[in-house]
This record gives sequence, structure tokens and C-alpha cells, in this order.
Amino acid sequence: MVAGAVGLAMAATVGMLTTTAAQAAPGCGVDYAVASSWPGGFNATVTITNLGDRLTGWNLTWSFTAGQTVTQLWNGSVNQSGAQVSVTNASYNGNIATGGTASFGFNGTWNGSNPKPGSFTLNGTVCTGTVDPTSQPSSPPPTSTPPPTSTPPPVTSVGGSGPYPAGYETVSNLGNHTIYRPASFPSRPLPVFVWGNGACSANGTSALPFLREIASHGFLAISSGSPNGSGSTTAALLTQSINWAVAENSRQGSWYYGRIDTTKIAVAGFSCGGLEAYEVSNDSRVSTTMIFSSGLLDDANDYQLRRLTKPIAYIIGGSGDIAYPNAIDDWGKLPSGLPAFMGNLPVGHGGTYSQTNGGEFGRVAVLYLKWRLLGDRTAGQTFVGSSCGLCSGTQWTVQQKNLTL
Repeated sequence: MVAGAVGLAMAATVGMLTTTAAQAAPGCGVDYAVASSWPGGFNATVTITNLGDRLTGWNLTWSFTAGQTVTQLWNGSVNQSGAQVSVTNASYNGNIATGGTASFGFNGTWNGSNPKPGSFTLNGTVCTGTVDPTSQPSSPPPTSTPPPTSTPPPVTSVGGSGPYPAGYETVSNLGNHTIYRPASFPSRPLPVFVWGNGACSANGTSALPFLREIASHGFLAISSGSPNGSGSTTAALLTQSINWAVAENSRQGSWYYGRIDTTKIAVAGFSCGGLEAYEVSNDSRVSTTMIFSSGLLDDANDYQLRRLTKPIAYIIGGSGDIAYPNAIDDWGKLPSGLPAFMGNLPVGHGGTYSQTNGGEFGRVAVLYLKWRLLGDRTAGQTFVGSSCGLCSGTQWTVQQKNLTL
């Protein structure tokens, strides 16, 4: 499940719908999951499973039963008329192989109650999770996510404490980046974590133990900068990371084809990299933002705080962290209703990125990503409520805003 929520309703940009789907769907299943909910708003993800022949375009429709409204949608185009909602594929996710999936996410509003829709229709066929006997697919759907279409190359420096030992690689179509991934792919798609380095350094391995630890728990972590690279980065490299992940997930022939969950993306950074993360946090594809030992340096940039709509987490090195005053200032200026977490650990500005498995920052980052990007409520208990896992019996000092499981 995805995690991510907004604190402000955003106006939906909807238009006339052009349906590209030419085929009926003889069988389909739909997984509709509300990842986060707060007074008046919610965030949901929808995953379509095609149980019939390959589709070259799709249109999914449903009816809300309690007056809910879609305010923003990504990985598709939406049209809503009253309770009736219709979503058509984006240009890059219209093809769904037999047994394949396509996903999109959206933010919405509700009033009083927020029940899930009772049924979904894909290209005119009601999705029941079974195949229409009058139109059997040419081959039975696989029981798990299909393997990559080509063999992944080995990764460098394998390690991490998670169930999927991970390392890093570089690829020709994403220059000046370092990609951390499991050496062997898990059966589920990989949520995405894009990272800006401290000092805006172009050394993509400067936080190797930390990023490898995240990847070892089944995430795709992409760092700005090449391994042991030199020079400086910009926020544009974080956007390039997101663009690449979305493109590779739909590019046949890629070993990432169908293996990346592009509805679950976190943008993050340390120090100067945190400022880069702020810059791209309003990208509609971003599910959550993580700011590590960073804060805006100039009140003229406070507009970046006002435009935040997705959950945010601050991981700071305590009062001895040079970024502490700026982070606290940002915390006080966050939009009303925005789900936010701040944890301070007295380790100073340098954090724990170079420690084994990223140290305590690595452990807490993994738990936050499991909560926000995988919908792991147990992991979420680390951050939510007066008895949260970091709230007592630890060296952490915790602040919370608008957090619910």
C-alpha cells in the first residue's frame, strides 16, 4: 500500500476524457487502498490487474457513495461528474500485459464518511478478480509479478540489514546518478526514494551505508551524483531521478520493466540536499518529503513551505545541529493540516549516514518509508501518538502534527 497524504485540498485539473482503450477487458481485478486520511481529506492508490489479453489502453470507472471528490490525480487523467469517476491511462502506462498491473494515485476530499467504492469497471467490464468465461485470455496470468525482461547486472558493494541485500550501479541513460537496488528483485514493485547529498555533493556514494540500507528493504534509492563523483548537484537531478524511474518502469526491455511502483515516491536530502528536496517536493508524483538536517536559509524561500501538500518528515541532529534553528523555523511555518513529523537525535549535523547500515538515521528512515510508501501501520506506530516508538525510552525528541495511522 502507499503512504502519503495531503493537508490541503488541491483543485483538480480535469478535462474532456479521450479513451484510448480499444479492447474489452475479459477479466480484471482492482485494489483500492486508502493510505492516509485526515479531517476532510485522504490519499488513495488504485492498482489494476489485467486478467485478460494485453491491453493497449485502459479506462477505469467507479462511483463514490458518500460525496467524495478527486482533487488531484497522477499517472492518469481524471474526469468526475457527480459521484461518477473515470480515469484513463497516461501516455506511459496504457499497456498492461496479461497478468500485469497499472497503478495510479490520487488525493481527495470527504465529508462525514469515506467508504471504498463497491465496484469498478475496466473498459466496460466489471472487475470481479476472475476471467469472463466467454473471453478467455490467450495464456493464464502469472501468480506473481513477472520477472524483468532482461537479466539485471550485478551490483557493487552488496550489504544492508534488510531481506533483500542491496548494492549500487550506474546506467547509461541516467548519467551523474548512483542507483541503489536489491541484488535480486522482490516479488512486489519497488517504491522510489530519491536523494540529494550533503553540501550538494555530486558524490553518489557519500551516504552509501545509509542508501544501501534503504534499498535492502525493497526500495529503489537513487542518489544525485556518480560513485565517488566530484562537483555540485542541483534540484534538477532529483527530478531526473523521478523521470527515469517512471520511464524505466514502462520501457520494455528494461530490467526494471514493471518493477517500480511509480505511485510511491519519496524525495529527500541531507543539508544542502534537503534544500534541493524542498524545491521538487511539489512535484505531483511525490508521495512524501524527508528533510535531513536542513532548513530554508532565507525567508524569501518560504513559498516552498506554503506549497507543501504531502506528508513531510524532519530528521535532525538535535540542538547541536547547525541546521536546527532553520528546521525549527520551517516547522512553525508549515501549512495548517499538513501531516508532519520531526525527530531530533543529538548527533550533530553529520548524522549517522556513514555508520553501519546508516546507523539510527538509517533505521528510522526505513521505518518511515515502510509506513508512508508501503502502508505498514506497525512501522507507523514509530511516529504517531504520544506513545510512539520514538517518543519515550530513546534519545529522540519528537514533535508531531496531524498524524494518524
